[in-house]
Amino acid sequence: MKRKVLIASIGTVAALAVAYVGGTWYAGRAAQDTMQKQHEWLASLPYFIVKDRSYHRGWFSSTETATLQVNPDYYRFFLEREGEPLPVFELRYTQNVTHGPLPLLGHFNLHPYKAVVETEFKFSPETQKFLSRFFGEQKPIQIENRIGFTDDGVMSIKVPSFDYEEAISGIKAKWLGLDATLDYGGDFNSVKLTALAPGLTGEAKDKGSFAFQNLSATLDHKRGRSGIMIGTSGIKLEQLNLNLLEGQPLKLQLDQLAYNGQISEKGEYIDGLARFTLDKLQLDGKPYGPAEMVATASHLHGPTLAKLSDGLTKLQKQKLTRDQFTEAVVKLAKTEGMPLLTNDPKLAIQSFNVKLPDGAIRFSAEVGLKGFVAADLDKPVDLVRKLDARADFNVPRKVIETVASWQARNMFGGSDSGISNDDLDYLVGQFVEGQINRLAEQKLIRVDGDLLSADAKLSEGAFTLNGNKVPLPWDQASGEAEVPKQ
Repeated sequence: MKRKVLIASIGTVAALAVAYVGGTWYAGRAAQDTMQKQHEWLASLPYFIVKDRSYHRGWFSSTETATLQVNPDYYRFFLEREGEPLPVFELRYTQNVTHGPLPLLGHFNLHPYKAVVETEFKFSPETQKFLSRFFGEQKPIQIENRIGFTDDGVMSIKVPSFDYEEAISGIKAKWLGLDATLDYGGDFNSVKLTALAPGLTGEAKDKGSFAFQNLSATLDHKRGRSGIMIGTSGIKLEQLNLNLLEGQPLKLQLDQLAYNGQISEKGEYIDGLARFTLDKLQLDGKPYGPAEMVATASHLHGPTLAKLSDGLTKLQKQKLTRDQFTEAVVKLAKTEGMPLLTNDPKLAIQSFNVKLPDGAIRFSAEVGLKGFVAADLDKPVDLVRKLDARADFNVPRKVIETVASWQARNMFGGSDSGISNDDLDYLVGQFVEGQINRLAEQKLIRVDGDLLSADAKLSEGAFTLNGNKVPLPWDQASGEAEVPKQ
C-alpha cells in the first residue's frame, strides 16, 4: 500500500511539474505577444522614437532590449542653433521577463501572473558617473511590471533616496525618493496612476537654498467612445521654499498649490475642466492668497479631437523642419478641425480670484460660437455675429499703482539712477491717477472708490462696454450708407 501511495505521489508531482513547465512555455509565448503590444503602444507615443529592439524568448524567462530616442521635435525650438547639429538624447534599456504562471514563486508569492518584467537602464559612461555621485551603487530607477492574463497589469516605479554633500563647495542635496504605481487595463484603455515624491532640499553656500515637500500626482482615465481618454487627474504640492542670496535677494514660500482636472463625455461631445488653487504665497514677507482659477472647455466634438490627436502624433513622428511642421499643423487643422467650430464650442475662465496685500483681483471671461458654418471664415462680419463672448474684472486701484511702481523701479530705479524710490512712487502715482481719470471719462472703466471694474459683452454682432453700446466698424459703415443724400 505504501509503495502504491509513493508511486501515486511521485506521479502526481511529475504531472504537476510537466504541467507547470508546459504552462511556463505557453505563458512565455503569450508574454512575448503582450510585450510586442506594449512596445507598439510605446512606439506610437509622440515623445519617443524607437531606434532598435530585440526579443529573445527562453523557456522560463525572456529578454528584451531596446533603445529609445527622445523625439527632437519636443526640444528643437529650445536647442536648435543654425549651423550646429541638434543634440540627440537616447536611452537603452533591458527588460528581464520571468514567465508565469507563478513568476514570483521564488519570492514566496503565489499570485498568478502571465509574466513579471524588471527593467534595467543602460546609461552612457558620463551619465552613469554623474548619477553615481548621488545614488552610489543604487540603481537610479527601478521598474517592475506585473502583467495579468488579460494583459492588464500593475507597474511599480521607484527612485531611491540619496543624501549628497560637497564639503569644499558647500553644496548639499537631500532627495527623499519617488514611489509611483501605474495600474493599466488591457490595450491601455484604462490607466490609474499614483505618485509621491516626499521631498527634496538643496543648499549652496552663500548662494541660497530651496526645498519642496510632498509632491503628488494622480490620474484615473479610461478611453471614451470617441477615443479620447476621459476621467480625472491631479497634482498637489504641499510646500515650496526658495531663498536666493545673490544678486536681487528673494525669499519665497508657497503653501498648498494644487491642480485638478476632469474630462467628461456626453454623447459625442467632450467637456473639460481645470482648477488651480493656491492657499498662500509669502513673498519677501508679504502674504498673497488664497488664489483660484477655474477654466472650462465645453461641447467639443470628440471624434474631431481624436482625429486631430492622431494626426498630430503622426506629424511628430515625421522628420520635418520647423516650417514644414507648422505648415502641416495648419493644414491638419483646416482639413480635420472644422467640426470643432461648427458644433457650438465654448471656452471660459469661470473664475480667477487672487487675494493680495492691497485687495483682491477678480476676473471671468468666456467665448463661444453659435451656428458657425465653414463659409463664415471668409465673411468676418458673419463670423463676429456668431460669436458670443463676455468678460469682466474688478481690481483695487492700489494694485495698479503697485504693479506700475515695480515696473518703474526696474526700468528707472537702482543706486546708479540718482532717483529715489519714494520719488519714483510719487511720479508713478500721479501718472496712474491721470490714466484712471481719463479712462473713466471715456467710460472704459468704472471707478467705485478704490475699486476699478469693467465688463464687456459681444452678442449677435453687438458690442457693449460697461452697459454702453459701442459701434463696430461695419455698423458705422452701414450707418453712413443709409444717410440720405442732400
